[in-house]
Amino acid sequence: MIWAAVLQHYIYKTNPCGYLAFSCPADQVSPLNVWIQMGAYVLIALSEILASITRIEHAFTKPPKNMRSLVMSVFLFMNALSSAIGEAFVSLSSYPLLVWNYGVMGVLAGVSGISFWWSVSDLDRKEDELNNLDEGHVHATDSKYTDEREKGIL
Repeated sequence: MIWAAVLQHYIYKTNPCGYLAFSCPADQVSPLNVWIQMGAYVLIALSEILASITRIEHAFTKPPKNMRSLVMSVFLFMNALSSAIGEAFVSLSSYPLLVWNYGVMGVLAGVSGISFWWSVSDLDRKEDELNNLDEGHVHATDSKYTDEREKGIL
């Protein structure tokens, strides 16, 4: 999105009509080549591919079998929530506010990514330990669990 914001800024800057680029005659256009947009599409596609594959892998390898659908539904709910946030900014998707639209979305994505990384960064250090957990068993040394196991509750 930052790529798109910078690109849109340069489109307005190099266009003879400035921020009213949509109303320029056909012979007065920005000299920028249309292929420079490709970077934004490539970056968006790569991020979607990497994020989707990672989330699907996590949903099917980390949780217990009886919780996989719950983890997948949370993953899909987060997609819906991000789409709703995007819809909240639809009013910015018009001339001459496109730079703001792309910039705001880029900053929101950056802040969200950093805060997500900060909230789960300790899980990277525990990755092997989490992968080696026994499936479907509670290993608790807490006296509460020991008492419940002795009574046949667990």
